Amino acid sequence: MHGLDVRLLNEDKLLGDSTCLQDAKVILCVISKSFRLGEFKRMCRNAAIPSKIVSYVSYGSYPTDESMPKPVFKMEVDFEKAEFNKKQFKSMVNEVVQTLNERSEEMMGAIDFPVGLAQRSSHIECSILDCVLSSENSVQCFGLVGMGGIGKTTLARSIFNKIHSQFERSFFSLNTRAEVQEKDKGTSGLVDVQKKIIAKLLNNRSDDAKIYNEEQGKMVLSSKVKHINALIVFDDVDDGRHLEALCEPLQSSLGPKSVIIITTRDQKIVDSAKSTMIFDIERLDEEMSKSLFYWHAFMKPKPPADLENVSQSVIKACQGLPLSLKIIGSHLYGNSDREYWAESLKLLEKGKKGIFDVLRISFDRLDSDEKEAFLDICCFLINEDVELTCMFLNACYGMGKTHLNTLKNKCLITTYVDEDDGRRSRIGMHDQLRDMGRHIIREERRDRAWDEETANEILQERNASSSLRGLSLWSHIPLPEDASDWTSLPRLRILVVKRDPWRDMTHLQAERGRLYPQDIFRNVRCGGLRWLRWEGAPFEELPQGLCSTNLRVLGFRWSEIREVPTASLPNLQHLDLSLCYKLKRLDMTGLSSLPTTLERLSLNMHYEMYDTEGSLESVEDASLPNLRDLTITSCPKLKRLALHATSLENLDLGGCEGLEDLDCKGSIFTFL
Repeated sequence: MHGLDVRLLNEDKLLGDSTCLQDAKVILCVISKSFRLGEFKRMCRNAAIPSKIVSYVSYGSYPTDESMPKPVFKMEVDFEKAEFNKKQFKSMVNEVVQTLNERSEEMMGAIDFPVGLAQRSSHIECSILDCVLSSENSVQCFGLVGMGGIGKTTLARSIFNKIHSQFERSFFSLNTRAEVQEKDKGTSGLVDVQKKIIAKLLNNRSDDAKIYNEEQGKMVLSSKVKHINALIVFDDVDDGRHLEALCEPLQSSLGPKSVIIITTRDQKIVDSAKSTMIFDIERLDEEMSKSLFYWHAFMKPKPPADLENVSQSVIKACQGLPLSLKIIGSHLYGNSDREYWAESLKLLEKGKKGIFDVLRISFDRLDSDEKEAFLDICCFLINEDVELTCMFLNACYGMGKTHLNTLKNKCLITTYVDEDDGRRSRIGMHDQLRDMGRHIIREERRDRAWDEETANEILQERNASSSLRGLSLWSHIPLPEDASDWTSLPRLRILVVKRDPWRDMTHLQAERGRLYPQDIFRNVRCGGLRWLRWEGAPFEELPQGLCSTNLRVLGFRWSEIREVPTASLPNLQHLDLSLCYKLKRLDMTGLSSLPTTLERLSLNMHYEMYDTEGSLESVEDASLPNLRDLTITSCPKLKRLALHATSLENLDLGGCEGLEDLDCKGSIFTFL
């Protein structure tokens, strides 16, 4: 998946060639009954190996040297059954993948078992590279077309990892459709992708690209990336408008040795892109299906004899779809009860209407809190920070990491490294799983609204105010008239209000008399809130109804907030007041005492605020024993930073050239 050669080296090879390890990205040293740490050190005595690229595995229950350096993974193996412990195995794989990611920011994340990838991708890779070699004056476009869940994204990731190093620059737009749709009531979805392309191809930060609308973004793409030979992947495109805004300007400007790959369910999309070649992605054949399922269900290439027949029936019911094979295999992993398998098979054979029925089986077997956590992620938390998601889930259900690990082990979610901040991980989810979860909300739960359509549909119901658990909406789009009767939303756990700065004022002026989020939430009591994020909030003070003592995550980017009653938020763990230009002072008196539970604090300003009334001037004498991350950037007027933070790990003060006094008592941190 990472496009790297994997080599199994024995003692003769190591002793005979002292240079065989010098280009290694990661060395996995397996310590067992017949091979000890001392032998490895002796064999590598003449080879220059940086210690940080070596990971050790203790294979079986054999004792290891007490001095064995970390990381070391103790793999308990049942040799009679030839089985790995799945959790331990994944931990080892994730450690190696993390090490690889540290050495190549361009790589897309790996998957657990890349069954059949070599066979499925080699022809496509060769065809693409052959076309590049023969191309002299045009950008080559290629399409991967197939139904949802068939493995288009996985194939694209594998191809990207293997060939990206042959281009000057590269960019992978994961889940393009979802990224654009999340902001489909404004222009910022496509604009955000345009900015990311510019940032990647020019080695800048995405914030540096001054793009304010799609048309301007097209012109910037056409003019700024001329003659760069790049590899670009647009994953999951379903709208011709996306091609016009993203693909067409690149086709007219990139260098002649450039490649654009598009994955889609719609043949018309790749036809309109004038693709050089279009590859129809087929279902997995019988042998590949068996292999993928067996590894997810049993952690070995063959099933137990007593489950072989039912396994083959389950595989047949999954119809060669990789996503179904992974989900059902992970669902059945660790359960050897034949009746349980037989029941799952009946459910599979009963639900032949579509892939949702297959995916639903895994969802139905979750416990109640795990189901709620999955639905929260489907509606609101895809692409969110893993740490913040854990804070939210822990506040709602008493467990955060545990629920995320359960969902991840069942292949219902994934995690990936943040492009802009390699220290952060984010939540990922296959679009079929997301759509299945949202379908459950529409048809059964009716308690979450993630866009204008579902808000208009659900919020008009009589009991909406008493059952609503989550709400995400745009500040410039009015709510249904029934919302005017709200006095309390007792079950609301997450509230997200998004801002489109180019549409807010025009809509507000055109539709006077309509009720907008800022009108409704000035007076509504939301005592159960755990997550509140409001971009461009028009409040100078946080409304009392939103001051929930249960709040864990609070964000007010680009807001007019002057004061936050942090003394009323005793459980707050994350506070983001970035770009709040009216915020003058953050100290024990001006903003009340910051809660000692606070772990992350962001006070980023912007260079364009230099001459406004804003720009933070001081942070005074705050005692924050749990604070781990503090970010204060582009605050030229900041003169004093004084706090007691014994847990502080990361401190970012970029653009604070006026700082005169830095006093962080008890802190051992890394400057970023």
